[in-house]
Parts: sequence; C-alpha cells; structure tokens
Amino acid sequence: NNEKMTKIYLFEEQQLFCETLQFFINSQDDLEVVGSESEESSLIHNIYSANPDVILFGINKINTKPYFLIDDIRKEFKDLKIIVLNDGLDIKEMRKLFKNGVNGFLEKNSHNLELLNSIESVMADKIYVDIKIRERLFSEYFDTPSKNSVALHQELTMREIDVLKLICEGYNSKEIAEELFISINTVETHRKKIIQKFNVKNSIGIVRYALQNNMI
Repeated sequence: NNEKMTKIYLFEEQQLFCETLQFFINSQDDLEVVGSESEESSLIHNIYSANPDVILFGINKINTKPYFLIDDIRKEFKDLKIIVLNDGLDIKEMRKLFKNGVNGFLEKNSHNLELLNSIESVMADKIYVDIKIRERLFSEYFDTPSKNSVALHQELTMREIDVLKLICEGYNSKEIAEELFISINTVETHRKKIIQKFNVKNSIGIVRYALQNNMI
C-alpha cells in the first residue's frame, strides 16, 4: 500500500555505505528510497524531483558546507524531515545544525533499529537524538532532573537564558563572558543559579535538562 510509504532520500559521499543503507531501507515494508546523491551541487534540484518525506544527510568531515546546505534545504522544503548521519561532530556543531532546522541525529555506526526509530520519531514530529550521542552528551552518573523542576525554566531571567544558550553551544565561561560583554564572575553566578533552578550538578546536567525539556 503506497499511501503508507515513507519516502527517503539519501545524501552520502561514501558509495558503499550508501548502497548498504539503501538496501536495508528498501527491505522495510513501509519505507522506500526515492533517490540518492553524493554531490552537493545537484542536491536541491534532485530533492524537488524525488519529493521525499525524510532526507538522511551524511556528514563525514567537519567543514562549514553542511550548515549552509542544510540551511538551504530547510528554506526550500519546510516539511522535509532532516536526519543527520553523524561522524565526529561535537556538541557545538550539533547545536548549530539544530539551529538550522535538523530533526534528528544518528551516529553512522548505530544499529539498524536506531535508524528505523529515528525515521519513525521525526515523522511523528519529534526531535530524535541517537543513543550513542546521548551517551556522549550525558554520562550515566548524572541524576535525572526531578519531575517538579520541569517548569522551572520559565523562571529564568533573560540573561540566564542567554548564558544557558551559550552553555548548550559548548562555550566555556571565558567565551560566554566575551560574547555577552560581562565578567567571568557574573557568568559563574548565572551558571550557579541555572544549576540550582534546574536541580542538576554541573554544565552537562544543564545541557541534558535543556535537551530533555525541548529548550534547545
């Protein structure tokens, strides 16, 4: 039944990986690969032709191009779900991609089931962050924020929200101070207040809380 088919487009430089991915996706009853591309120049045109629901966007090396390309895709195709197949991006770069409208993150060495979960999640209008990336961002020994802390982000001051955004982008206190034109001591005071309000232990706890509560 074609009506229920989710149409997938692949953007991936590594041919072998791309073909393996295509074979796996096409073996699912409700998924279909409607095109694949390894060249940036013809990508937008080919997405128009294929009209997919989801694009799996492979990133192999760290450069600025993916940001501009994803930005262009998001502007052209408002409803297209973008899942990044990640290979080595750090939190600052992931944050940048989220800003550009990415719906999901998946490590390239993930299990096949993670891929299926990510497609299902983004199609249900959820943000998907792969378990391996979650583990990298939040180590197991951090406590889960308590239930009653969920509404607390509404009590943040505007300045605390500015500091929170930069913490989530991976900035340290010195960089935050420079960005906001305030002293390092002031940054540390804001950081401590956010930690208290979120009921977490440190900056990774802050990022984790922010992700869990869809604040970033």
